[in-house]
Amino acid sequence: MTENNLAPALNLYCLPYAGGNGYSYRPLEQHLPPHIRLAGIELPGRGRRAGEPLLHSLEALADDVFAQLRPRLGRQPYALFGHSMGAALCFLCLQRIEAAGLPYPQTVFLSGKSAPSAYEKKARHLLPRDAFVDMLRDLGGCPPEILAEQELIDYFEPILRADFQAVETWNPVPRPPLPVPLVVLHGRDDEVTREQALAWAKETSAGFEFHEFDGAHFFIQQHWRQIASVVGAAQAVSA
Repeated sequence: MTENNLAPALNLYCLPYAGGNGYSYRPLEQHLPPHIRLAGIELPGRGRRAGEPLLHSLEALADDVFAQLRPRLGRQPYALFGHSMGAALCFLCLQRIEAAGLPYPQTVFLSGKSAPSAYEKKARHLLPRDAFVDMLRDLGGCPPEILAEQELIDYFEPILRADFQAVETWNPVPRPPLPVPLVVLHGRDDEVTREQALAWAKETSAGFEFHEFDGAHFFIQQHWRQIASVVGAAQAVSA
């Protein structure tokens, strides 16, 4: 097996979860092997693109992400990583990559998201503010200091509602499996069930891995080092 310092460089494009931004996966970066370069993708209405209008459709968000990725693909090996909404965006970007005839990623890492065939519609983006904030607190993804400050809630609530609306109004269309290895990460106490996560195996014809971690929906925040090991091991196999 090739040593990390001799392995070909690989770009790991990380797609945000609901309310996330281009820096959401920064804690993962410090644990990755040296040859894997993390690149966070920024969505409209937050971070460096805070002045742009929010998007309320998962397909529109995927179009935006693909427009950012397209000029970068084909230069060197790459992989995609997405948690929750980011996993769905990875899947939709794969479809756009295939349609454009661009090189596939070596691996796609899908975390904290049910497969399209096991998708269940919800309407949490329509909850009144207090109930919406309580739901966010239960999910555990928002820092408590944000949910405790009215001004911060005022800023983040429209972003989160737009993202939840995008996810919850998505209508997945059945399609043939893609020739890309999928690595699925799942939290044992997540609202996404083990069966819903395992259903991602139907979406690939090129290999499937499944890894479980202790924790609920945002289990990733407690397991960056282990997740980096999973990413490194998967890329060592595909190299």
